Parts: sequence; structure tokens; C-alpha cells
Amino acid sequence: MRWFTFLCILFCISLIQTSLTYWINIGLAVPDLYFSLIIFYSFLADLKQNAVANWLTGFSKDLVSEGPFGINSVFFVAIGFFVWSSRGLLYRGHVITHILVTFIFAFIYNVLYAIHTATSFHSLCFSATVWAIFVCSLYTAMVIPLSFWVFGKFQPTQNLFHNRK
Repeated sequence: MRWFTFLCILFCISLIQTSLTYWINIGLAVPDLYFSLIIFYSFLADLKQNAVANWLTGFSKDLVSEGPFGINSVFFVAIGFFVWSSRGLLYRGHVITHILVTFIFAFIYNVLYAIHTATSFHSLCFSATVWAIFVCSLYTAMVIPLSFWVFGKFQPTQNLFHNRK
């Protein structure tokens, strides 16, 4: 794995996520580009590289977000591990697989984050939160083909999307 390239991609995602949020949103929905990076590396890397990449991605998101510090690092490592452990069951070469995996795990991540926020701050508007979770997860899943294409240009690999034998 090319760590310098990974850190450059992470820096660019941090810049885009923090500075272009108002231009890439649709209503309340903003794609989570950090999440698309952990899905990409969960498909690409081995267990150790996956854990380090996901922790660094979560740490980077923790630095620029206003939520509790450390929660994204923990959630990203856990979600990355679950995607990594299930990648042998998936046909990783198809864009529909990327979109579905991203939507499912983004939805799970957002629900866990909302539960953590609700229990920490004792406030949650259920219907608005569920709708925002669904729309944000769907938007994140819809940008995944473009994200995978860009990440693949910077981190090429021959065995990223190979068929199982």
C-alpha cells in the first residue's frame, strides 16, 4: 500500500469535506467521502493495512468534525473490519456491489452515530433523523463509483477487483 498517496488522498478529502460542503450537498444530505475511502480500502488492503487506514481516516474525520473525539475512529475501524471480513462473499468487481455495500454500511454507521449522539446529548427527533440517515447514506452510495474510479487511479492494484476461483 502506498501510504504517502493514501495520506495525500486523505488530506484532499478533508479539504473537500470541510470547504465544499455547501456546494456538494442536496438539501440536508452531504456525501461522506471519508466513508467511501474506508470502503475502498476495505476491499483493497489486508487486515493490518485496513485497520491502520480506517483508523487514520476516522482520526482525520474526528479532527475536522464537531462530534465527540475518537468516535469516528472506532466506528470506521469496526465498519472497515466488517466490510473486510465479508469481502470474500461479494463479487467485488461490479459497481452495484460497491453501491449496495456502501449504502448498507453507511446506514449502519449513521444509525450507530445517531444512537451515540442521542444517548450523549439526550435529544433526537426520530423522524427527521431517520430520513437524514437514509438520504445521506444513499447520497454517499451514489458517489461511490466516482470515488472508486479516482482512488483507483491513485492506488492501482491488479487484484482489487478480481474474480474468485
